[in-house]
Amino acid sequence: MGTEHAHEVAQDAPERVPGPLALLWLLLWRPVDLHYRLHGAGIRTPGGRIGQLWREQGEGNRAAGLYVRRMLLLLLGVSPVLTFALGLGLHAVGIPLAGGWGMTAVLCSAMGLFLALTTGLAAGMLMGMLASLAMLVGLHVVVAEAFGPRMGGLAGAIMGGCLGLVGGVCAGSIGGLARGQGLSVNRVQVGAIVLSLVPMLVWGTGGAWHVGGAVAASSLVLYLGAAFRLFVYPVEVLIQAVAFAVERWTGRPTLRWSPVLHHNLCYLRYPFLRGHLALAARTRPKEVLDVANACLKSPGNSMLGWPWVLAALAQAEAATEARKRAEGER
Repeated sequence: MGTEHAHEVAQDAPERVPGPLALLWLLLWRPVDLHYRLHGAGIRTPGGRIGQLWREQGEGNRAAGLYVRRMLLLLLGVSPVLTFALGLGLHAVGIPLAGGWGMTAVLCSAMGLFLALTTGLAAGMLMGMLASLAMLVGLHVVVAEAFGPRMGGLAGAIMGGCLGLVGGVCAGSIGGLARGQGLSVNRVQVGAIVLSLVPMLVWGTGGAWHVGGAVAASSLVLYLGAAFRLFVYPVEVLIQAVAFAVERWTGRPTLRWSPVLHHNLCYLRYPFLRGHLALAARTRPKEVLDVANACLKSPGNSMLGWPWVLAALAQAEAATEARKRAEGER
């Protein structure tokens, strides 16, 4: 379903641009909602490069300029602080770190800025921040041989896992923001294969095929797990089940607890959500419609939302016809 161009861009509304931390949270968990929110603020290219967004600002779009400034604050300010905090925390608990990790944080921010200028602002910010954090473990802890010899299998698996985690999270979030919908399953699979082949070839050409294999295998698994958000799915299923049970047995309205309202990138269906929608349909149709609309943004639950949206539209049409008949009889 191509939705990326199916809506109008509103007039300049900088007050609708989220704050820096809210931007980061929405980009990680609700990038599709963020796409539409930024469009509603008047930003034509939420996933665009800095140059594109600055051109929008030059045309009088204050929201685009505010968006750029807040994303750069995350990349150049918050990211190094988080990296230094994590590095100090690892050092405090006795985990060895190879030297130079402070410079790594600076270089990752510089790499993110380069990507923001050439590929996309959101892509540069998120990849720069996550790469900076992941390299503490995937590079500096590995080089310090905290997981055994740096050319050993476990060290390679840790390194590949960090690589795959960053790649998977970034792919889903950046794709959702840029396109206004989650990536297709085929795109995720292709990205995972490409990412795993790179370290295999790099280490293999150096004669260390066993390390390359460990890096490739763990990066493939972690990429798929992060892109499909498999690690949080069991928690979300538990939350959905508890919400349904509470409303069914106590009558307390809990549909707003559903994870589909708070996470756009789940590729698996939430059990009990259909029953929960049916339970709330008679008493809270507007709330049911809100949840149904959220389902349309969730790759694993998009078909679940359609019947409820169609039912709501039919109900609204019937109400309009009834009102017209009543007016005609007068």
